[in-house]
Order: sequence, then C-alpha cells, then structure tokens
Amino acid sequence: MQLTKREKVFIAIFVVVMFITVYYIYFYQPLIKDIQTMSSNVEEVGDLSVLTKSKHQQLVTLKQEYERLSKRVSETLESLMWPDDQPGLVVHLHDIFSSRSTREYIDFGDLEMQNDFCAMSVSVTFSASYSDFKDILVQLEQSPYKNHIQSLNVQATDGGRAVSVNMSLKFYFKPVPSEQGLEYPFVEDGVYGKDNPFLSPGQ
Repeated sequence: MQLTKREKVFIAIFVVVMFITVYYIYFYQPLIKDIQTMSSNVEEVGDLSVLTKSKHQQLVTLKQEYERLSKRVSETLESLMWPDDQPGLVVHLHDIFSSRSTREYIDFGDLEMQNDFCAMSVSVTFSASYSDFKDILVQLEQSPYKNHIQSLNVQATDGGRAVSVNMSLKFYFKPVPSEQGLEYPFVEDGVYGKDNPFLSPGQ
C-alpha cells in the first residue's frame, strides 16, 4: 500500500507527538518532581540552619543571664550580716522607727535556718506622718540588713494627715555565726547601756 505524502506527514507528526508524550510522562514529569523535592529539602535545610542559629543564640543569651543572676545571688549572700548580729538589727530598727514614728508594737520571730541563709521575721505596728512613712520604706530599702516586706497594711488617720501601719518584714543573715566576736558601741563589758538597750553607755 502506497502512502500519500499527506499521510506520511500525519504519521511523522503522530510519531513526534507520541515521543514527546512518552518523554513528558516518563522523563520530564519525574524530573520536575525530583527537582521540586530537592528544592523543598534545600529550603528545609536552610530553615533548619536558621533555626539552629537562633536556638544557639538563645542558649548563649540564657547562659549570660544565668551567670548574671548567679553573680547577683552570690553578691547578695556575701553581703548578708552575721546571724549573731541580732542586737545590731534591734538597734538599727530602733534608729529607723523611733525618730520617724510612734511605735506601738514590735515582735522578733525565731531565726529560721536555711541552706544558704538564715531568716528572721519581724512584725511592727506604728503611726507616722505619710512623709515619715515613705522615709521609713526608703530606710528599709537601703538597710545593710537585707530584708523584704512580706505584708503591709496602711490606714489613713487624723483626717489623712497620718497613717497607721501594720508591717511584716523578713530579714536575712549568713548561715553561720561570725568567726570573731561582734562589738557594739551600745554594749560595755557585756552589759547594755543603762536601762534602755537603745542607749549607749554613758548617756
């Protein structure tokens, strides 16, 4: 059978189309999928690299913050007074409250032993002007005897010109007594001055 020129052209076109179709289905499409998969993997690796770098930076920051806080804790513990310095604390509080308020009540709790420090609770009730009350808070904040206010109840009195205060404090000391005996200006030969333990001898 003789094929016309036109039929030959159609057959040639059909063969080319079939070849292109087979190439597209069995070679081009899988190749595109492989390229897409590789691109996705590359992006994931890139994201992982960025995430790893971010986590590493966070770890460095956390380590620096830990070292800073550890240093502050060590410095605070080192600055604590000795646990046998309780008479000094009594006089220190007397100096703070007596000149700024009318003290109605003060109570010293027992010394509580912890691993790294000792703690003592102190409860105070007093009346003062508002400005003196603020000054008392400043004095407690700046006190060499490390402390924090556990509870505070303040009520206005005298038409708002004064305040009545109930305050609960906790003072912190080193965990061991001083290796050397502590000396105080208000003690002479082991005896407090006069009948008032807040007065120095000779006053």
